[in-house]
Amino acid sequence: MVRPLVIDADSHVEECEETWQYLDPPYAARPPLVVDKRGAPGLTVQDAFWLIDGHTYPRLRGRGTTVYATPPVSTLAYAKPFSIASQTLSDVRARLDDLDRAGIDIQVLYPTVFLERLSSDDGYLTALMRSYNTWLARRCAEASDRLKWAAVMPLHSVPDAIAELRRTRELGAVAAVMYGTVGETMLHEPHFDPFWAEAARLGVPVVVHTGWSHPGLLASGTDVFAAQLVGFTLPVLMAVFSFLGGGILARHPELRVCFLEAGADWLPYLIQRMDQYYSVDARLGWANLAPEPPSSYLRRGNVFLTCEGDERLLPTVLQWLGDDQMMASADMPHMEARENSLQDIAERDDLTEEQKRKILGENARRFYGL
Repeated sequence: MVRPLVIDADSHVEECEETWQYLDPPYAARPPLVVDKRGAPGLTVQDAFWLIDGHTYPRLRGRGTTVYATPPVSTLAYAKPFSIASQTLSDVRARLDDLDRAGIDIQVLYPTVFLERLSSDDGYLTALMRSYNTWLARRCAEASDRLKWAAVMPLHSVPDAIAELRRTRELGAVAAVMYGTVGETMLHEPHFDPFWAEAARLGVPVVVHTGWSHPGLLASGTDVFAAQLVGFTLPVLMAVFSFLGGGILARHPELRVCFLEAGADWLPYLIQRMDQYYSVDARLGWANLAPEPPSSYLRRGNVFLTCEGDERLLPTVLQWLGDDQMMASADMPHMEARENSLQDIAERDDLTEEQKRKILGENARRFYGL
């Protein structure tokens, strides 16, 4: 019997100094620099940082806390079960060996450092994203049958985002990734519509990943735990509102969208909550509503989620979403990665074999057009 195809719909690279070798002029003279503070007193295992225009990233204390293991020279990076060469793709064969050990046939890769905004200079931020996209395209081209990638989008400038969408599609990107908000602005605001229209026209799926995109939510957290649960996660739920309740999918019905790394157990609550307020506001006539309730856009075949392997409510979520729109994520090589989240799904006794086959590969194959 042939083993079903296994596709990891969301894993990551840890950016390194090579990532910034493709900066366009005049920004080539301003590459992010690695600050290695291993052994310095008072630091945690995350003891290396990026220095970008005089600011360091990530920030592990105080308001605006963020946490991740790039640059990959920290104690945390070396403590992971994945080699630095695998984390950074400096040795593509090392990453493929990790895939083989995890039983993964194809992996779709996402950025790490762009989980937060890296500069207030819009042009520089676009240049950083372009350099990252060029770098990752070249790395993945060494194993294009198994390593796929999503291009990060400079949505802070819609013209830049449209240009980068077209460029990275030609480079081989299988999706366009952004975060739950653009600053304090939600994604359903009309000035983003040309981008959604172009993504739909090109057939490029869009992905909303967890991240510290909203400055107010980011500033509310003063430690890592709050940063992960509030600033990192809630923007995705804001984006779910934008697509289903704010009218993006009503205006662009051909668009495919996935919400990554926020789990899935929250879906029934949020959909019921949106439908409840939709009915109230429709009756009172005091909101600018989409033509249909949010739940009506959920099961038209173009809204996808990723789940964790141990989510207790997964069978209930599938009743709301449908079996054809859930995918699985290994989150390699981040610290949230389970020992084998995909294996957890394969071993569940509350899912049918057909549901497992779809979640572990078939749905991702359709979403990404692989």
